[in-house]
Amino acid sequence: MSKYTKAHVFFDNSNIYGGACDMRKINEPTSHWAAFRIYYRNLFQLIERSRVIEEALLAGSVPPSCEGLWKYARAQGYSTDLLRRVEKDDGSVGEQGVDELLHLKIANCLLDNDPKDRVLVIATGDGRESEFGTGFKSQVERAVKRNWEVEIWSWGSTLNRCYKNMAAKYPNLKVNVLDPYYLSVTFLQGGTYYLVRKGVKIPHPVAERVVAPLP
Repeated sequence: MSKYTKAHVFFDNSNIYGGACDMRKINEPTSHWAAFRIYYRNLFQLIERSRVIEEALLAGSVPPSCEGLWKYARAQGYSTDLLRRVEKDDGSVGEQGVDELLHLKIANCLLDNDPKDRVLVIATGDGRESEFGTGFKSQVERAVKRNWEVEIWSWGSTLNRCYKNMAAKYPNLKVNVLDPYYLSVTFLQGGTYYLVRKGVKIPHPVAERVVAPLP
């Protein structure tokens, strides 16, 4: 595809962040979780690949507040659809409606646009069906059947195997794993953090790790 292909980008922030955290535990197990950061500038650049961005949406939930990220994403042309976490029946607090919102926006994209010279880029590995019967998997399948070029970007730990199975069936679906780019899309904020052991706060110094250039 030409670098001038028009791209429609949909970014599932919780899934991408969760997969990155899994990689931290593997690649930098002695680092403190609070020092870990995603370098969104390189991550956006990687998945956009110098294309013309027709629309871009980053969906997530609050709290925790990530106003710096939302502000940066908006400056890069992303709409930021944020939903508040809710208390579930078991008393836990979690996301509600974030995935379904992305599913809806992807469906609208497929209805409103001719697939010629366009690519649908979805940053997620989530292949589960939601409680309302929607899913990224079904939207991807709709897209490839309508002759869209589709790219999935995901960390290996959160990549549902359904996408590799679909890629073997549909030549216009490409699955990209972020794992080889770990050092280029994440960094460690140096400083002293604390571990709590039996109610005692133990200092945990973390050396700064800067972002490597994209390969």
